[in-house]
Amino acid sequence: MPANILKIAARHRAEIDRADAANLRQVAKAYAAMYDNLQGDIDALRLAIEAIEAPTVAQIKALPQYKRLLSHGKDELDRFTVYLETVMQTSATDAIGLGLSHSKELVSAMLQGRFGGLNTNVVAPLLNYLRRDGPLFERIAKITYATSAGVTDTIIKGVGLGYNPRKIAASIQDAFGGGLTDALRNTRTVQLWSYRDSARANYTATNGIVSQWIWYAELDADTCLSCVAQHGTIHDLDETLDDHYNGRCAALPYIEQFGNPVQQSGQDWFDSLSETEQQSMMGAEKHGAYKDGKFEFGQLSAQGPNEVYGTMRTEASLASLIGEE
Repeated sequence: MPANILKIAARHRAEIDRADAANLRQVAKAYAAMYDNLQGDIDALRLAIEAIEAPTVAQIKALPQYKRLLSHGKDELDRFTVYLETVMQTSATDAIGLGLSHSKELVSAMLQGRFGGLNTNVVAPLLNYLRRDGPLFERIAKITYATSAGVTDTIIKGVGLGYNPRKIAASIQDAFGGGLTDALRNTRTVQLWSYRDSARANYTATNGIVSQWIWYAELDADTCLSCVAQHGTIHDLDETLDDHYNGRCAALPYIEQFGNPVQQSGQDWFDSLSETEQQSMMGAEKHGAYKDGKFEFGQLSAQGPNEVYGTMRTEASLASLIGEE
């Protein structure tokens, strides 16, 4: 192997992680500012509830403070989703550039020569999930509805169960948190998919020099078993690296004359762990079934449909692995 590809890949991972962290901080900061704008409405509703002895759901719904919170909340969430769409589009475009740059460096290092590669303007239109009228941005637009519904349900449930007003106010904060979780998950995922798909497009542009790609995961105790099972496997260029939400796996170039730089498969790595470590990752029951030979390690990576990206891989359940579903 002309260069230590895995060291280069580790440096690339650190770079994409830094870009990812910066974008997520930006989204979280904007969401926190939105929530701060609603804090006065939440406090006003709490005080209004405190003023009612044994409030009923009908009484709460009639409160102007309740109506104000829901109306103001919808307006703030609408503004946030417009902002989020812009951040996601920008971060995905940046990730494409990074994916093209990193894949170009990997191929050039392996060949010990210069590989030109594609540019962002060519690749971006090929990624259907970045279409503004596609399912990803439709999902982002639904954050307002889903979060507002969650807030409404939280208030009604809290009153119905007789929670004190302070507990209801705290539950409202938790309900708004669901919107942030969805925003962060989708921002990170579209960046990582854009990064990987741009790399794969670059490999395809080598006119057969890169014949396939290698699934490369960061193996540690937090790595999902689907990714562990895929680590080191070789795939055709027309196959997508369909990692799960928030998945951080990468596609390395496979050049036949140099072979696979990933010397230890995910299964070999897992089998090298202690029994305690294996059980911690897999769970005692699933680990027992694995040790008894009831399923193959590669079956842990289950592929399923996804409305945004086509397919995604997640860890297979024990029931599906041993035929009890």
